[in-house]
Amino acid sequence: MLWGVLLLVVGAIAALTIFPQLHLRGKWLAVAQAAYRESTRQPLFWLLLAFTTFFMLVSVYLPYFTFGEELKMVKGLGLSAILLATLILAVFSAGVSISEEIEGRTAVTVLSKPMSRRSFLIGKFVGIFLSAVLLAMLLSVVMAIAVYYRNEIEPEEQRPQLAEIQHLERYLSFLPNAILAAGRYLLYLSYELSVLMPAIVCNLLQVMILTGLAVALATRLPVVVNLVICLTVFIVGRLSHIVVYQSAPERGGNPLVHVMAQIFATILPGFNYFDMTDATTAAIDVPWGDYVFHVAVHSVVYTAIALLFGLILFEDRDVA
Repeated sequence: MLWGVLLLVVGAIAALTIFPQLHLRGKWLAVAQAAYRESTRQPLFWLLLAFTTFFMLVSVYLPYFTFGEELKMVKGLGLSAILLATLILAVFSAGVSISEEIEGRTAVTVLSKPMSRRSFLIGKFVGIFLSAVLLAMLLSVVMAIAVYYRNEIEPEEQRPQLAEIQHLERYLSFLPNAILAAGRYLLYLSYELSVLMPAIVCNLLQVMILTGLAVALATRLPVVVNLVICLTVFIVGRLSHIVVYQSAPERGGNPLVHVMAQIFATILPGFNYFDMTDATTAAIDVPWGDYVFHVAVHSVVYTAIALLFGLILFEDRDVA
């Protein structure tokens, strides 16, 4: 399991790094490649990566005054920082890339290849979302390092005696101690990543929905309006189910507020169900098949609806 997570992360980073250099035949794949390249090369990507990395590393040494639960704060802040950074990158990249190409008449050249508007829209979505995945993967490795060193400073979690470590030291005892220590360090990091991975995947599923919405709105709206709408959907989607519970008549709530909250909770995605921060910090095992899979289906449905809505808006848009 631990080696599988480590290989998954390394493979994902390698594949996404090589992706811009590949020669792709499909039209929508070519658009995705260009959008991915544009998103990862813009200063915002590197600024978010540098700032979030600095924040995570500084959080290792901050006093939280939580009476022996500092490690939970480091994990919670790290997961929130990854979600915020990927959301900013995806929504901003979608708004700037699509809106500027339509307003600047660059889209006319692309759509006259010939290329369908559906391929153009799907390619943009895939490329921008892959850039957010790359950012999340890089920050996940940084977060695993931060969690590891925070636990080294003030041990709060007893690391299990991993069978991989014992196996490594038994059969590779002829190697220098530095190499064995490096292997042990990588195994510990892969263990931390295996614990954090369900929460990170659920964060990326939120980003996927909002990326689809941002791509759809970018066909008609400018960047600032797009950002405001996506932020509003994210906040209301996080709070609507809580408001439904708090405003229930049996709890003495306002009936009108309860009805409106039910409408928003039905229409908008339930982003609060995507939040695995509390479960991760409390060391609760999040089942991949029984929970993460259902959340993924929920996000795929909403993303498909958003892209279909964007295609309807884009079909009637004059780009000439």
